[in-house]
Amino acid sequence: MINAIFFLSGVAALLFENIWFRQAGLIFGNSVWASSLVLSSFMAGLALGNGLVAFRPQKHGDALRRYAFLELIVGITGFGLVLLLPRIGESLFPLLATLVDNPVALGAVRFVLAFSMMVIPTAAMGMTLPILVDRAPSRELFGVTLSRLYGWNTLGAVFGCIAGEALLYGKLGVLGTGVVAGLLNFTAALL
Repeated sequence: MINAIFFLSGVAALLFENIWFRQAGLIFGNSVWASSLVLSSFMAGLALGNGLVAFRPQKHGDALRRYAFLELIVGITGFGLVLLLPRIGESLFPLLATLVDNPVALGAVRFVLAFSMMVIPTAAMGMTLPILVDRAPSRELFGVTLSRLYGWNTLGAVFGCIAGEALLYGKLGVLGTGVVAGLLNFTAALL
């Protein structure tokens, strides 16, 4: 059951990442800025989340409860980003208006704001694997547990990329695909 849950988590994670790539392209244009924003925030968040778990003593008894809580955070904040990212420019216009004549500074401020928002759900994503691996029945099975979970999550990520492009975006649009991703996180949390 844990493998199936982590598969769903992988599907949701890559659906969100692909949506954010699309939306960052609208904010920054389809450029190195948009790709850098999403990829760097995704990887930084995963590393940050993993590091937070590594340096904080774990209570073995409540790992699944913490995992469920993290999946809820990913679903809520991930979908929140789907709603907020396209509105960064317009909602912050009064604050950013002074930078209109300096496109480099304006782009940097928008980049930092978007990066900061993306780190929240991706840090929660980064915390999930170490929390579940910590449940390995013994030290000898640590590697088996890690590889199995990572493999199922990666398979889910591949499925999420394919399903998003081949089916979901065309049928449901970006917003509907974001809803699907959030619901997958909620399903993983409930399971």
